[in-house]
Amino acid sequence: MKKFKNLSLVLVFVVTFMFTLSGCSNKSSVTASKSQSKTSSASSSSSKIQVVYWNLFTGGDGDTMNEIVKEFNKEHPDIEVIARIQEWGTYYTKLQAAIAGGNAPDIAISHSSRLPELVDKKIVYSLDEYAKLLNIDWSAFNQNILDSTIFNGQHYAIPLDAHPHILYYNKKLLKDVGLLGQDGKPIIEPGPDGFIKFLTQIKQKAPKGVITMALPSSGEDAYRTWWALYNQLGGPGLLDQTGKKVIINNEQGRKAAEYILNFFKSGLVPINLQNTYQLFQGGKAVLLPTGVWATAQFETTKNLDFGAMSFPQIFDKPATWADSHTFIIPVQKKGKDDKKIKAALTFANWVVQHGWMWSKAGHIPSVTSVTDSEEFKKLPYRSDYAKAASEAVFLPQSTKTWPIKDALVQDLDLIWAKKIPVDKGLEKAVQDMEKILNR
Repeated sequence: MKKFKNLSLVLVFVVTFMFTLSGCSNKSSVTASKSQSKTSSASSSSSKIQVVYWNLFTGGDGDTMNEIVKEFNKEHPDIEVIARIQEWGTYYTKLQAAIAGGNAPDIAISHSSRLPELVDKKIVYSLDEYAKLLNIDWSAFNQNILDSTIFNGQHYAIPLDAHPHILYYNKKLLKDVGLLGQDGKPIIEPGPDGFIKFLTQIKQKAPKGVITMALPSSGEDAYRTWWALYNQLGGPGLLDQTGKKVIINNEQGRKAAEYILNFFKSGLVPINLQNTYQLFQGGKAVLLPTGVWATAQFETTKNLDFGAMSFPQIFDKPATWADSHTFIIPVQKKGKDDKKIKAALTFANWVVQHGWMWSKAGHIPSVTSVTDSEEFKKLPYRSDYAKAASEAVFLPQSTKTWPIKDALVQDLDLIWAKKIPVDKGLEKAVQDMEKILNR
């Protein structure tokens, strides 16, 4: 009896042990299954080529670009673009530091005006070799925009847009003073006198508290207006052929500066204006000369009935200021990764071919077929100033474009503030800019 009892206990133990083993076996099977699932998922993820993309777009520009990246990723399951927005003020410093430190993004945005410096430092790749492989058609681009990305016959960037200096106007206010045509555009008589007459009529007839034109007497917009007029007058450029001599202290430079100075001296435009965008948005300014990036902001402003046009031709020929956002491929310290470069350029080429999506931010697409497309034409305002991309005069290809431009802005500010005569102001600008060029 005791023997039978012991045998029973042994059997119970064996069954329990086997059951336990069975339970462990099932648990191991589930874990392995999950592990295999994770491995499979990781494998699927790793089959994608990940492209790190740096840009400096914030606000509405940033929202628009993020939508574009999302749409590209959806349509390209084999490529994953990871957009990383960098702070505007330190963008180029961070980009160059990342390249030097071996942490460069796979693709990045650069203004065309910063390309000379990047190309000179040999920290961006020429794209021609890959453009052939990917069938990127350079002839599809607006030649004026494309030219700003070519160095020694080689393409160093894919241009995304042009963002020129244009003129915004309040339709309601212009209509009230009898200066809006039936086509919804301002009635401006030709020539320099015609534009002064236009401003004078606005000043005489506009409601109290409403100014003619929200042009600040310092900073970028005043300088860009001067650059537009300088080139309309046939100015010979910013620098001579050597790139070491500044040539703006000439008849065209003086005439353009005097014309703008007259705005402030005559009282047609108040001096020391602040918050010019807010003045225009609030119906307190009839005109606003500024960049196309304002379009997206203004079209979301309630009760603002506005129009936009290329910067008006005041002198001999149409011309304005512009810069361009471009896609560049930074040099990688560890060497070229052909797969990543091809994936990055596939993204860039897709974006420019869908440039109407980017034009929601106000910019003018770089590909001519896009500006002719129905998608682009359906967007309001953009077609009204699209020709400015071809009229724009880009700054010269100098490695010191930005610092010399900053010096020019500061010296022009002295002229607008009537602290220095036009001749001496331009002479000072030449001296200050050449000091920078010869460092």
